Amino acid sequence: MYSFIALFPLAAQPRGNSSAQCPVVRIEAERLADLNLPRYGHSLLLLNGEPTVIGGHTTNFVPTPTLEYYKDGKWHLLPTAFAHDDGCAVELSTGKVLIFGGHKENLGVGQSFEAELYDPLTRTSAGFASIYTRRAMASALALDDGRAVIVGNWYHADGIEMYDGKNSFFPVKGVSIARCTPYILRTSKDDAIIVGGTDSVGQQITLPVVDRLNGEPYHVPLLETWRIQLGCLLWPSSNVFIGNESKGDYSYLLPVKNDEGQIAIARVTNGEFSLLSTDVPIPMSCRWGEILYYNGSFLVDKPGRRAYLLGVDARAVANLSDITRVYIVAIDYATDPARVTLCYTDEMAELDILCPLMTTDGNIMLIGGLPSQSFFKPTAATWMLHVSPRAQAVKKGLPLWSWLLISLGLAALAAWLFMLMRRKNRNRQTVEAISSPVEEHVSEPDIPIEDARETQNSGEDNAELMRRLCQMMEEQRLFLNPDLKVTDVANMLGTNRMAISNCIKSQRNCTFPQFVNTYRVALAQELLSSQPDIKMMEVCVAVGFSSESSFYRIFKSITGYTPNDWKRNNCSAG
Repeated sequence: MYSFIALFPLAAQPRGNSSAQCPVVRIEAERLADLNLPRYGHSLLLLNGEPTVIGGHTTNFVPTPTLEYYKDGKWHLLPTAFAHDDGCAVELSTGKVLIFGGHKENLGVGQSFEAELYDPLTRTSAGFASIYTRRAMASALALDDGRAVIVGNWYHADGIEMYDGKNSFFPVKGVSIARCTPYILRTSKDDAIIVGGTDSVGQQITLPVVDRLNGEPYHVPLLETWRIQLGCLLWPSSNVFIGNESKGDYSYLLPVKNDEGQIAIARVTNGEFSLLSTDVPIPMSCRWGEILYYNGSFLVDKPGRRAYLLGVDARAVANLSDITRVYIVAIDYATDPARVTLCYTDEMAELDILCPLMTTDGNIMLIGGLPSQSFFKPTAATWMLHVSPRAQAVKKGLPLWSWLLISLGLAALAAWLFMLMRRKNRNRQTVEAISSPVEEHVSEPDIPIEDARETQNSGEDNAELMRRLCQMMEEQRLFLNPDLKVTDVANMLGTNRMAISNCIKSQRNCTFPQFVNTYRVALAQELLSSQPDIKMMEVCVAVGFSSESSFYRIFKSITGYTPNDWKRNNCSAG
């Protein structure tokens, strides 16, 4: 296999479409601990909240029979039963991971039959069977009953086969087009479609036909004009899911490109293809005039209702420099039309955008890859791109001196408030509570009568402030940040802490922490309804609680039920 940036012919990029048409935001890129081994061609999964990389090849194009998981700020290396360079890994409904296929020899040669199961709880792997067709660069979809659908290949025959959930694999049917790393998109509980942009020898697929697990292939008119983006899908097709299975909504987002090179977004709902409406076109050039090239697929942050597509500039594509910016198109797909934002990093080295993974808090990790496009020299570098509004790591592009003045002003304000509280004999615990984050068990401190009079708003003022507060909370989903402070919200709305507290007390008859927690619990109810198999700890982290015990306590105080009891009642009611 060769680099998808270097190997595949790139369509001409439209030069009239620039980032000037959409908001442009600088984001932080943080270098994390390196992998134990440089690697590329590895699978990427998030297992029990832990980023996990499986297989691939290391220095000198040698497949490595290992996996690594990220915990406590470092990578931990484990052996696997076999080497899986450009193999496939999928988390089954049982919680175990099916790993199979890959190149048979060094240098990306051939395909293998080898299959094994990895248990994330015991952190052990064991070979157990052979897949029916030897494969490299395949895809898999886990079904609810423990089985898995497998399709896709590289320079070898393709076809659909099934893992029976126990210890064997069997053929299902042929396919109309041989594809590498295709999407397998569920269209119902027991059916799925297979579609992709790249055939089994690395060429663009132009035939507008989709294969179906249960049924005949069918023609898609949209794909006559907009073709699925070329790319290597190193992560599961479920990462592009935006629907709600409990309501029968099987919706996905796929990047598509026309003959002029313009990128757009295809929404696939229950097998029907349409273009997603956006407020501006996807930007194809940046503020520095460089042409942008996007690779791979969308990464969906479903709790944040955002999708991301990664790209680089022409220097990286032409291999003219090892230093480049990363560009990320952020799509707020829940709005109509969907809002588009172009995010970018400072110039970085030793990175590859083809190896991304979405974290539980909605940020993106870049793990390993080929920064120099040499398969003999993969990197061990790991980067965190702070794209999530929850992380509050996004900078607004202000110059450094502006941030310094703002910081000094906030520091002076904090000092004045501290002295004021001391003069009014506020005890130390109250002062600490005022400046602390919104912990689930902390009540908002009482406001001194004198200060309340100074910041007293009229009913109309409070109503307008509450409207702005709710709009910002819902659109930016600030409640997902477990460290959110009332002062943060006040600063963003251009007011002060006491005005926010007065407003919430007047309009909602509750404290700021209670107000924030109602949003968290509402989102938790949505996740429990739409994702019946989701773990409670995942819900806890996804909605912004800092501990599982706080999540359980606050959930029950608001709903009258524990999360588990509410889930049981809700499912039986549905």
